[in-house]
Amino acid sequence: MNSGIDSIALKNEAIRDFTLSREREKLQNAVQALRKRLPIQVSPILSGKTVSSSESHPVFNPANLSETVAKVSYADVRLAEQAVSVCSDFAESWQNETQNKRSDILRKTAQLLRKNKDELTALMILEVGKGVKDADAEIAEAIDFCEFYAQEADKLSSPRIRNLEGEDNSFFYRPKGLTVVIAPWNFPLAILCGMTVAPLVTGNTVIMKPAEQSSAIASILYGFLKEAGTPDKALQFLPGKGEEIGSYLVKHPKVHTINFTGSRAVGLQMIRETAALELKFIKRVVAEMGGKNAIIVDEDADLDEAVAGSIQSAFGFQGQKCSALSRLIVLESCYELFKKRFSEALLSLKPGPPEDPSSKIGPVIDSESKTRIENLSKKFAPNLLQKLEISADLKEKGNYVDAILLESKEFDSDLGQAEFFAPIVTLFKVRNFEEAIRKANEVDYALTGGLYSRNPKNISLAKRLLEVGNLYINRGITGAIVDRQPFGGFKLSGVGAKAGGPDYLKQFVEPVTVTENTMRRGFIPEL
Repeated sequence: MNSGIDSIALKNEAIRDFTLSREREKLQNAVQALRKRLPIQVSPILSGKTVSSSESHPVFNPANLSETVAKVSYADVRLAEQAVSVCSDFAESWQNETQNKRSDILRKTAQLLRKNKDELTALMILEVGKGVKDADAEIAEAIDFCEFYAQEADKLSSPRIRNLEGEDNSFFYRPKGLTVVIAPWNFPLAILCGMTVAPLVTGNTVIMKPAEQSSAIASILYGFLKEAGTPDKALQFLPGKGEEIGSYLVKHPKVHTINFTGSRAVGLQMIRETAALELKFIKRVVAEMGGKNAIIVDEDADLDEAVAGSIQSAFGFQGQKCSALSRLIVLESCYELFKKRFSEALLSLKPGPPEDPSSKIGPVIDSESKTRIENLSKKFAPNLLQKLEISADLKEKGNYVDAILLESKEFDSDLGQAEFFAPIVTLFKVRNFEEAIRKANEVDYALTGGLYSRNPKNISLAKRLLEVGNLYINRGITGAIVDRQPFGGFKLSGVGAKAGGPDYLKQFVEPVTVTENTMRRGFIPEL
């Protein structure tokens, strides 16, 4: 190990500037080139070999439902069992691989991600409807995960030595065992990448189970990890139904860790099911489960900044982020002025296809989400304050829904308590800052939150009292950056694991202490 490695800060990957015509042209060329290759064929991969499957499902471009982006062959329980067997048999070999080799795989994967940014951006646009800037930021995050976890694994692999005369003491980590990664569709590259490479670099074999809606992007990431040198038996790729193979793998007696990002209901079910299993070890569930995130705006806020940051936090990627803004808690002294400005800003957003860098509102992920959100809009129609209406042409062509602003006094209603995962935000008025803090905390979640204020006392109170894993002051509440802003919440938002932080790799290892008495019949060798 190099001395002083703790002082080496991660150099985060730069974001591309799509105001430059050359960047926009490169992107459009990549989108057109990808369209000529559609649909992408995706199948399970075991021991490095593609496996045929009888069940195949199409994936449509959410912005243009007439375009088939991928055809995905789903793994079944039989293939899931084979994947477990392969990974279990190879566990000892991968654990005994050098740390340099495992870390080098991540760094090479980062290089491959850098070289293929245009293709990855194009695929995220077409497969999940992610906007250009969001897709580019996600690629940067995936690169950062690879670089940062390689760096952290190198540090973690050095034993902590505390020797005395006649006694040697070492503290080190060993891999927990086979990890199953169950990933979401909303960050189809970055979250899947971070969830996969963290257990992999710490010596655990891994089964990747991507979301059904984003299996094509996942297959590209798998290919990069293989090209970077990941052994065939260390990593298996299993697209399929969560309720079928996901459920099977969660309860499998040879699986040691579940790395899950998704809904609260599914995450809590996993925790309950694994706790009830009678095994020779305690199965670990690393779960990130969403939020009901709030921004507080006080009377000393810069309202121009507050409106801009809140708009982006609420409607970026159509609100389909666990970190997205859902509640705006505004002090009564500035409430009416903020409401007017926010309403006007909402109407200024441009709906359109996500491949257009100027589009601010794109489609939601699928028809099921579209129907769910439309039903929510009808349910809360009495609370409607402002609506960005999407044209009939866009709605007919893809999974577009209106972006809406609601107003409520009922903090204990669904508007104040339920996660929507939609372009829906609700305004609440409070009398003073203490009430704002109290109401912000009166939810089951504790993921992200924000404050717009220039009052040092209020800023200090928010830092001390707001119950969130990630607190953002005078900026938007989405877009955490690896190493600089480790991401993750507590309460019912998750187990407290902070992705992109210094403790994340410890979720996948066991700490061990070894003490040896080095005296032999009264003789101390070092003396």
